[in-house]
Amino acid sequence: MKKIQITSKLCGISIGAFFLFSTILASCSKSDDSNGGGGSGTANTTFKVTDAPIDDASVTAAFVTISDIKLNGVSVSGFTKTTVNLLALQNGSTQSIGNFNLSTGTYSNVTFVLDFDTDASGNTPGSYVMTSGSVKHKLQSSTNVITATKTIALIGSGTNEIVADFDLRKMIIHTAGADHYDLATSAELNNDVRLTVENNTISGTVTDNTVGGAGKIIVYAYKKGTFNRATELSAQGASGVQFANAVTSATVTAGGNYQLHFLDSGAYELYFASYKDTNADGEYELQGTLVATVGGGLDLLNLNLSANATLTANVTATAVLP
Repeated sequence: MKKIQITSKLCGISIGAFFLFSTILASCSKSDDSNGGGGSGTANTTFKVTDAPIDDASVTAAFVTISDIKLNGVSVSGFTKTTVNLLALQNGSTQSIGNFNLSTGTYSNVTFVLDFDTDASGNTPGSYVMTSGSVKHKLQSSTNVITATKTIALIGSGTNEIVADFDLRKMIIHTAGADHYDLATSAELNNDVRLTVENNTISGTVTDNTVGGAGKIIVYAYKKGTFNRATELSAQGASGVQFANAVTSATVTAGGNYQLHFLDSGAYELYFASYKDTNADGEYELQGTLVATVGGGLDLLNLNLSANATLTANVTATAVLP
């Protein structure tokens, strides 16, 4: 069976999970017209970060240090190097990373520059996974720059909010080296941080009536029409990530609850997958997708969200499809 790194989301950067967008933008009170929005006024803008869970039971924290944040390639004035524990920001939890007066107008991307070597306090390493016993495993990649692409309009009236969803499930990979963990490739990382300005939510319960029950259930949200089962259950890309095209994901709790946050408006499909730690190594192996039904007249393959909607989808799983 294939192994996955499960994190429920960085979004995901908002944020369904990425790659480690966990640093804090320092508060800036002055007008900053250097960020290239194209407008003539200023837009009060709050940045937030969120994340999703990881499957390795021995991982207790995932810290990322960001040394610079850029809008359309221009550094945000007033940003201070910050270290954030992404793993602590799950199930809709966010951390504000700063409030800025930016130029009004339209932006096309946000760039996060990571520091792998030293954190905000000068300690080493700068970005790392912590496992049981407070053991630090340094994270690094072929690049320390992650650029998330999305058209974002900042307006002068009211308050603007941008959420970055770092998807640790996709961003952090297992390696054979001494540190055991690393970040995905540069090309993959750019797709592992998701930007959103909306907070549509799908939540609900899962009743597991499968034979023997699942060790762990993960729910994956896909834009309608983008799920190909053969592809998604296979290891994709250089890092071998399964369910790589999911917008976001979440772990179903022991009590059967799940939450998917910070989804853009549109139509979605939900898929539930069963995992078990078959060799007791702390990692979960995919058993298959669940045959599931939903109540309330809903269709799991056509869930429509708009205008910061909250949708409840209670699901019953009856079998595992290998």
